[in-house]
Amino acid sequence: MTSTLTAEAIIRQYHLKLTAPRQQVLELLLSRQEVLTADEIYEALTQKGSALNFSTVYRTLETFTKNKITEKVQIPGSRKSGFLLFTMSHTHNLICLGCHKVIPIHGCPLKAFNEELAAETNFDIVGHDLTVYGYCEKCRRTHPSRQK
Repeated sequence: MTSTLTAEAIIRQYHLKLTAPRQQVLELLLSRQEVLTADEIYEALTQKGSALNFSTVYRTLETFTKNKITEKVQIPGSRKSGFLLFTMSHTHNLICLGCHKVIPIHGCPLKAFNEELAAETNFDIVGHDLTVYGYCEKCRRTHPSRQK
């Protein structure tokens, strides 16, 4: 999914009813390249003057996830989930636990491992998910306890 598409176009592409809450949530996700929790999305939208309630934001995110517009990722060390735009391509990401920035990992570091594992187990591997969590350079500088 690319950011050149508008929220309205994406919602229509997935044959969902175009509602103000769906459009507002998706516009926010399109404008930010980071993992956001439902709480963070709710706060950002209310700061912009939106009158949405939290349950509407959460239901919207669940609908988007069910329809593969967003993907839900577990945030380590937290009971919360984060949401980011779903990509149809094979991707791997670094996610900063401080600012939630998403940094794509180019190439597939698991290709040889998948091939070896498939041969050893006679398993037809059709996909995998790799998300690496840590702290970006900016967050490490801001919080000296996160220095290497």
